[in-house]
Amino acid sequence: MIKLNRLSIFSSILRQAGLALACLASASISSATVPVVQGRWEFVVTSGDPSAQTDAMGPSSFSTYLLQTPGDTVLTNIPLFTTDSLICDNQSSNNVTVVSSSIDDSGHAVVDFQVAVYGGTPFHYVFTGVLTPGTPKVISGTYQKSADSCNLGHLGTGTTDGSFTATWFPDLLGTWVGQFDADVPGTGPIAIAASWNLTTNSDKTLSGTINIIGTGLIAYPSGPACIVNPVTLQSNMAEGVSQSSGVGFELFGTDVNGTRFWVNAYATNPDGSLAAVGEDNPPGALGTINDGTNNAYTAFYGISGGPCDGFGGGDAPFLLVTKTKKPPKGQDGQHGRDVQHGPRGRNNSLR
Repeated sequence: MIKLNRLSIFSSILRQAGLALACLASASISSATVPVVQGRWEFVVTSGDPSAQTDAMGPSSFSTYLLQTPGDTVLTNIPLFTTDSLICDNQSSNNVTVVSSSIDDSGHAVVDFQVAVYGGTPFHYVFTGVLTPGTPKVISGTYQKSADSCNLGHLGTGTTDGSFTATWFPDLLGTWVGQFDADVPGTGPIAIAASWNLTTNSDKTLSGTINIIGTGLIAYPSGPACIVNPVTLQSNMAEGVSQSSGVGFELFGTDVNGTRFWVNAYATNPDGSLAAVGEDNPPGALGTINDGTNNAYTAFYGISGGPCDGFGGGDAPFLLVTKTKKPPKGQDGQHGRDVQHGPRGRNNSLR
């Protein structure tokens, strides 16, 4: 009897100890921190693209702004800010939505881009990878795309369609100075010095001003100035919304006379390659040094109205010269033109 009682007591102790360990384990799991990945992301396919895609549009890619509630695993996006470079996307804007997407406390992420198309069923690109912190902060892994008449993918099977890397960029906040150093053939002068000062608002749109430095931007041959400083970014322009996503951003504003001015810019490395993993130029340091940063942007401009209606140009780096102190919490203040002005085409965008 004594031995049985001792065994019973010992078993009780073990059960209590096991329960305590289980509680500790549960507490450890519940208190794990979910990585913060909200912000601008450039998703780029690094293997698996067919030649029809790479020949026409370069690698398959998505520029987006991912949204995440602090401490939550669920990921969504801002469709209006999201663009792609897919030959199978036949719409021009606001048709890419992140669905059924998440990141866990160990950094494993699934991001599913659903692309609506005219005259057909939406198709999907599903990226599955692991977060690697640092500069650049990246998610890398494999992807699957839809199996349909345009996308010959393997979604829903055990076969992947290739690999990808996604690069994170911080919100825009600061002042950049540079030159629009080349004109679109037949329009505008060259070597136009300019600057812009930008702030990312709480709704992730951009506010700020653009200034032309000096007297270089004038109507031919010696006419009036094209714009009157400053150009102030507007929130209600028909041309578009000032915003940033992925590797680039767009600005839309007017001067005091109502002349409309837009800027279309991409983060770039010193060698001119895009500053995102998979779109950069890895062999040399100059091809990767700005990856995942706002250090330098290659920019293009256009003018509507006023004495220089139709002027446009660009292509020189604008460099970050100041970083504005972040305001206290709660005080945060299409498809056509990029083919002509930007380094690559994009669906769903004026880039």
